[in-house]
Amino acid sequence: MFELLLHTIPVLFAVGSFWSNTERKLLLLNLGLCAALASLLAFEQAWGGVVVIMVAGLSTTYRVVTQKLLPAYATYIILALMTVLVASINTLTGKTGLLELMPVLTFMVYRFGELHCKEAGLRICMIIGSVNFTVYGVATQTWGLAITEALFAISNAWYYVKLRRQIAALSV
Repeated sequence: MFELLLHTIPVLFAVGSFWSNTERKLLLLNLGLCAALASLLAFEQAWGGVVVIMVAGLSTTYRVVTQKLLPAYATYIILALMTVLVASINTLTGKTGLLELMPVLTFMVYRFGELHCKEAGLRICMIIGSVNFTVYGVATQTWGLAITEALFAISNAWYYVKLRRQIAALSV
């Protein structure tokens, strides 16, 4: 029952993402999703994913609290430091295969979007990261993660298309 709950909560956050029509709602939803996915991945003992999600939650918290974007140089420095941290933990645990690198790639794309991009860029980064993390979830048979990330990719794609249409309508 507990395992079913751990797989269901992230899916509920993903369903909620279809109502994340603002950047702030998207970031808050992503923060809740980070907590839910970290719990699920810890239960599944997918430690690379746990570390990635926990550090991701810190990055999301920064963006939610400050409501500021970082300049390019600061984004790259912080991204490199966070990636080294995650890669170090993967190396210490002996998880250095391609499968274990997938959460790191997702992490890098998500963090770049959160720290450096406005809403349209953030949504593109989340689409790319979610598709990659969906593949990771399928490969590790973490079905709650796979379903969650697939739904998150779809909802972000939906809002990205709506955002592009609004921009196009304003420029006409």
